[in-house]
Amino acid sequence: MASSVSQTNFPPFPPLTKPPTSTSIVKRLFLCRHGETAPNALGVLQGSGIDEYLNPAGVRQAECLRDRMSSIDIDIVMSSKLKRARQTAQIVHQKHADLPFVEVEELAEISWGDWEGQQSPELRNLLESWLEGDFEAKAPNGESPLDVEQRSVPALYDILKRPEERLAIVIHGRLLRIILSSILYRSLEHMSAFTHHNTCINVIDAIIEMDPTNLTAFDKLVNGSMDEQVAKAMGTTRPTSLDDNIAVGREEAEAAGALCRSAAGSNVPDRVPRTLVQHPAHVRFVPIVLDSIDHLPVEMGGPTPAEQK
Repeated sequence: MASSVSQTNFPPFPPLTKPPTSTSIVKRLFLCRHGETAPNALGVLQGSGIDEYLNPAGVRQAECLRDRMSSIDIDIVMSSKLKRARQTAQIVHQKHADLPFVEVEELAEISWGDWEGQQSPELRNLLESWLEGDFEAKAPNGESPLDVEQRSVPALYDILKRPEERLAIVIHGRLLRIILSSILYRSLEHMSAFTHHNTCINVIDAIIEMDPTNLTAFDKLVNGSMDEQVAKAMGTTRPTSLDDNIAVGREEAEAAGALCRSAAGSNVPDRVPRTLVQHPAHVRFVPIVLDSIDHLPVEMGGPTPAEQK
């Protein structure tokens, strides 16, 4: 089913996770972020309420992502319906033109409501609320992390029901944080510890138990320390951002992650849930590579040799 294209000089990603039981299968997700847009470059909030194409730098980033993905066997290219994600995915699709191309409405970016297109001074307060575990907090007329999780994570599980086994999916920064925290930790407490540069690649293996009578054995075999798995999968050591217009250094990013992990002890009322998604017992996710941007040259935001692992 996978397309065959010419080999490039990029090193291969780690091999597919081995199925833990004789009745389980493994699918690989390449969850990518879109290329840069004018709002990204201006440092303003860009959610589902802003629908712009890539700027010239973003097109070049997408072409680098295309070249990186050209040597990888995939079965389908997917994206959200927002222009920046769709255009990035279409550029990736150029080297996999024989494959299906599917857009998924539920994979749109979070809505920043009245703050779209702005550098809102209230954003830091909202981010701090999320770090403290209040996942119902939202921008005026926008979406909360719980809102986004409820529409996007079930859509991802539906995607896994498709026949394809290797799926390239181009989506958005905050959405990636929400999805990864939800599927890896089954909680949103860790979402701000994940970082996503433009056209980054997150390689995630989905382990699916096909025999409902084998769930006990499956559960024992797939459980492990997610913190250790995530740390191992982290891509670069570059300074990152909690959101597109707030640049932070590594110390602040690590502090954000610590806050996420300690959110259960915060002052947020117990009534505020950590997740609203019923995760199926027969699916587990393994992070293989997170926030990989080795395909980008330094002048496009890629890592310097010293910043690479």
